[in-house]
Amino acid sequence: MKPIVKQAFITSLTAVSCLYIARWCRLPQPFWAVMSSIVVMQADAKATISASWMRVAGTLAGALVGGSFLTLWGNHVWAFGAAVGAVVIICALLRLAESYRIAAVTVAVVMLMGNPDSSWTTAIDRFLEVSFGILVALLISAVFNPSYVYQHLRAVTVKLSDKFKK
Repeated sequence: MKPIVKQAFITSLTAVSCLYIARWCRLPQPFWAVMSSIVVMQADAKATISASWMRVAGTLAGALVGGSFLTLWGNHVWAFGAAVGAVVIICALLRLAESYRIAAVTVAVVMLMGNPDSSWTTAIDRFLEVSFGILVALLISAVFNPSYVYQHLRAVTVKLSDKFKK
């Protein structure tokens, strides 16, 4: 099977599976899960894991900052701008350079779709929906790339056991 055909099949399977499961779980807005599963799905498991980590980290940062700013200052334009700037700086300080864009997008989603009375509900929903989509993508990637996943888990297990031996 040609690589692009395989990638098209895996990405389609991921999107459809994610949508079906997200609807079955009655997520508030399953399209966030589906979009996340598509965005992180890469041609190989290593790249999917890397993209997933960056997206989870950025989404978490954006949800925390967006929820905080929305709770404290409402959805004023100046608060939104300050939140976007703050989350970019936070990502830089945490050395999450690859995550700042998704963090800023998450701030926008939380602050522009939410309201101060339900800011944390909006923030938590977005984080959970995005994380759900990423989990589905990782599981499907593992099914189609089991050797890499096995090698990666083995390496992590060896590192952890070495830390506990010391």
